[in-house]
Amino acid sequence: MTFSLNNNLSDSGIIRGLNQSFQLLYKSAEKLATGLRINSAADDPAGLVISERMRARIASLNQEIENVSLQIRKYETASSHSLQLRSMLTEMRSVAAAAANEGFNSEAMQNAYQAEANRLVESYNFVVQNAAFGEQKLLDGSDGSLANIQTLEPFDLSTAESADAAMEAIDNQTSRLDSIIADIGASQKNDLESRLTGLRVEAENLTAAESQIRDTDFMLEFTNFIRNQMMVRVSVSLLAHSFLTPQSVLALVAEK
Repeated sequence: MTFSLNNNLSDSGIIRGLNQSFQLLYKSAEKLATGLRINSAADDPAGLVISERMRARIASLNQEIENVSLQIRKYETASSHSLQLRSMLTEMRSVAAAAANEGFNSEAMQNAYQAEANRLVESYNFVVQNAAFGEQKLLDGSDGSLANIQTLEPFDLSTAESADAAMEAIDNQTSRLDSIIADIGASQKNDLESRLTGLRVEAENLTAAESQIRDTDFMLEFTNFIRNQMMVRVSVSLLAHSFLTPQSVLALVAEK
């Protein structure tokens, strides 16, 4: 809102002051309404440039956080499947140990142990070949996978000797799998999770710093708003007084 008046120099000064007070009042109201100290480049050119650079960096950090979080979920999925395989190996060893109990098992029991071992090996190999995160295989040694776990050949549990050999093979596979599980867990914790923590701290600090530059200090701005509001009222009062003064003089002359 801009006022103009063809009057004396005193009136012109009052009007300029009134226009300035209105502009300052509008700016204060805008900052309080938007919650932003910088609503346009004119408010703080240097601050706006710094704020925009910070926002670009924050956006980049948030994308990195999403990427690392996705990688962590991939590792968690691989770890879950690896532990599933570990459980299968434990079950296989129990079956092989039962089959190795020479002189106790009947032929039917031995056949049942063999069938159960075959089922477990088939399930184990299926997980190794098909465990995936999205379209990415996790454990088969292909490009982008997190481990190269070998599939198992069927175990022969027909005799005590072959069952003992099966237990030894299972123990060896278990040892290799334990190393893989440990490596996956260490990579997730030491590499990915530590990086995620660092990214989040940096993003939080930058967000707080950018907020200090760009956001409104409500206590300060409300004080400015009240002051500017008072200045507008004073300017309006002075302008009204300047209009009445000539009328008062004429009234006095008329009385004489």
